[in-house]
Amino acid sequence: MRRSAVGVLAGVVFIGFFLFIAVDRVRAASPDPSPSFLVAVFPLEDLRPSGDTEGLGEALAAGITDGLNGAPGVRVVERQRLKALMDEIGLSMTGAVDERTALRVGKLLGANHLILGSFMKFRSQVRVNARVVRTETGEITGTAKVTGNFEKIFELEERLVGEILSAGLERD
Repeated sequence: MRRSAVGVLAGVVFIGFFLFIAVDRVRAASPDPSPSFLVAVFPLEDLRPSGDTEGLGEALAAGITDGLNGAPGVRVVERQRLKALMDEIGLSMTGAVDERTALRVGKLLGANHLILGSFMKFRSQVRVNARVVRTETGEITGTAKVTGNFEKIFELEERLVGEILSAGLERD
């Protein structure tokens, strides 16, 4: 009796082991249905600073971060984590970060894409530009821009997020 119980147990373990291997192989062979991108959004550079636009580059980056964060397959680096790393290497969050430095920071954060950009207010109009940059190569994989009334800046920001999502997040 004891021998048959050990035999049954060994058979169950043996079958379980092969089922585990089979399931693992199926998972490995199946393409990931929703690619995951870790994106770092840098403050946007103000090309024509004024009292009206003070702090807007950071505010736009925060809004873009929030908008991208809800998108399927996209993960976004937490703004505080980005700020802490930039502070640590002596950079400010003003938006005036050159692309080479941004690439270095993106790699340190483990991001595979960066969102870099700028904006300019002229009279009552504002234009916001963004580019999607692959961290590994520095290649610009997409661009997005919106133009409109400065008083509707947050509506423009939402449109920009949609354009960024369709502009160039490519799997490495």
